[in-house]
Parts: sequence; structure tokens; C-alpha cells
Amino acid sequence: MQERLDSVYIVYWSLLDPLCQSQSLPYLLSLARDGYRVGLITFEQPRWRMAAADREAKRRELAAQGIDWHPVSYHKRPPVFSTLYDIGVGSLVAATLAKRSRATVVHGRSSVSSAIAAVAAKLTGTRLFVDADGPLSEEYVDAGVWKKGSPGHRLTAWGERRAMELADVVAVLTNHRKWEVTPWLSGTPLYVLPCAVDLNRFRPTPESRKALRDELDLQGTVFVYAGKPGGWYDIERMVAFVDAAKKVFEPLTLLVLTGEDPVDFAELCARAQVPLVVRAVPPAQMPAYLSAADVGLCFLRPFPSKLSSSPIKLGEYLACGLPVAATSGCGDYDELIQSESIGTVVANSECDTYPAAARELERLLNEPAIGDRCRDAARRGVGLDEVVVPRYLEIYRTLTSSRD
Repeated sequence: MQERLDSVYIVYWSLLDPLCQSQSLPYLLSLARDGYRVGLITFEQPRWRMAAADREAKRRELAAQGIDWHPVSYHKRPPVFSTLYDIGVGSLVAATLAKRSRATVVHGRSSVSSAIAAVAAKLTGTRLFVDADGPLSEEYVDAGVWKKGSPGHRLTAWGERRAMELADVVAVLTNHRKWEVTPWLSGTPLYVLPCAVDLNRFRPTPESRKALRDELDLQGTVFVYAGKPGGWYDIERMVAFVDAAKKVFEPLTLLVLTGEDPVDFAELCARAQVPLVVRAVPPAQMPAYLSAADVGLCFLRPFPSKLSSSPIKLGEYLACGLPVAATSGCGDYDELIQSESIGTVVANSECDTYPAAARELERLLNEPAIGDRCRDAARRGVGLDEVVVPRYLEIYRTLTSSRD
């Protein structure tokens, strides 16, 4: 017999995807520790697929922690139609689980998951929590995947708005997105839930800093970028900034932590004569590698949709005690960086501002307490236990308060 659940949580990621590991599981484990029983539906992609024995072991491990895991296969092709298929299958799985478990809440994280949650909630009469990431419809237009007004864009934008209109509670990543969607909601409770960082996991590790700097031959001031090259991230401008910083910091090194092909970084750094070190780093070792650096980089392309984003890497840099250099338009981080004086916000189109930004970083790095100030800002702004989990608990208490 299916155990009774408080909520069915749907995410359009694989369980082992680093996004799920950092931005879903920690939240659900915190809810479980507070006494909530959660059903978790994931969409498993081939690159993250586990062997049958490993999958069963993971299912038992999660069950012991209060999470009932239900993996579903992810489909990629043909575009749009495969996603509609996943929405249909996911809706049936979520509705069946919600009905059998007598769940009170169906909770969707991100655009596709929220569409699934909206259908499942409608079919079962449960409460709907739309936990939105950035607007996927606009992100795909900005990235050139869709043209504005194309069928894929219009259908996704309609689905994002309709799910919010049907929701009992809505959460978004930034205050900018909150301002955008407020007119749609007619008084529906609306929360800002940025992408969180676990400060117990991401912390400076002085014991490994010297060892890694020696092992990797990191010279001088180390600028670090963690993540995929390209896409939303403007690596051309990023390397140009580091090149300009050579006039302030001599010597310096650019450390790129990525599992993707670094050829674009290599070509740009070779032309600019910027010393480059690239490593593919497993998530468990990321805090140690960040601790080997001095400044964290996050250069987003100037896309309007990025005002609604919450870059995970920025929170992780700050939690490891690194001041940051970021382009303007990184969600709410512009205000956090400037108000807390924990880095520099670089105008997207003004390369002549790079030298002044580099000098500001030099000033910050000379502050003895800069690492502590960066961690304090991360704790107050995007801390998992300090900011995001308390808001999740508040939402769940509200949604489950009248449960029989």
C-alpha cells in the first residue's frame, strides 16, 4: 500500500544531475527532517542513468530519509513534441502518485515541471505550488533556440503563465521576476526563492589551498570560472576582462573548472596571453578548488531573461570567501554585490571600465576580512539553511495546515 505523502515534487532533471543534487535534494531532505513525507519524480537522462542495482539502492537510501523516489524516462527528440510527451506521461505519474498517497500538495520546480504539476493538481484536486526557475520561453528566445512568437515560444509562455494563475503559491528566483509576474496572480502568495548555497559544504579550505595551487601551478592572483563555456555565459568578454586585469595583477592565472570541451577558452587565452589552467572537478571537490582561487567570475550575456536568473556559481564563490566580478543583469546579484561591497559589477558593453573594476578587486583583496564578508553576504542572501529552507517550510506549513 502506498504510504501517505504530504507532497509530490516534480523536477525535470535526473536525480544525479548536479542541479538536482544542489537545488532540489537538499531542500527535500530539509523538509523530510521537519517531518514532511515527499514523493520525488525525476526525469532520467541517459548520461545520468544508473544500473538497476544502483537505482534500487538509491531508492532505499532516499526512502530511509523520507523521500519516495519515482524515476521517469526523459525524451529529447523531436523537439517540443518530446517535451509534450514527457508532460503527458509525467502528469499521469504525478496524478496517480498524488491520488494513491492522498497528497495535499503537488509541487513543480521549473517551467516543464510546473506544467506537469498543474495538470496533476487539476486531476486530483490537490494544492499547487509553482516553484518557477527563470522563464524558459524567454531564455530559449534569447539563446536563439526559438524565434519570438514561434509556436514553441508561445506555447511555453502560455503554459508558464497559466500554471502560475492556477497555483495556490508561486515562487520565483528574483525580485525582478516577482515584479513581472505579480499582475498575473490576483493576490496569490508570491515568494522569492533564489538558488541556494549550502554554507556547510561550500566553505574556504585553507588546508587544501596551498596544495592545489602547487599541484596546478597556479601563479599569482587566480581568477576562477566554474561551469560550462558558452551558452548564457560570455567567455569572450570574461577573458577580455582577465586580460585587462593583468595590468593590475601580475602575475595572474585563469582557472576554469568544467567537464566540457575547453577549446574556446584555450583559443581566447592563447590570443590574449592569459595563463590558463583547466580541470574537470567532481562536485564533492568543488569547494576545495574554489578555495585555491582569489576571485570568482560570472559574465552573462546581456539577455533580458537573465534578470530573472539566480546563478548558482555566484553563491558558491561567495560561500568559499571569494569576491566576485560579474556582469550587470545577473538577477538580484547586482544589488547584493554592490550593497555588500563584495565584488564588482561590470557593465556589459563597456570594456573601458575593466581596469577600474580590476582595481576595485585589488582593493577588496587587500581587506583582511573580505573572505568573512563574502560568506556573510552569501549566508544572508542565498544561504540554504538561513534563507531558502525557512521559506520552503513556511510555504509547506501554509499549504498543509488544513490537512485532515
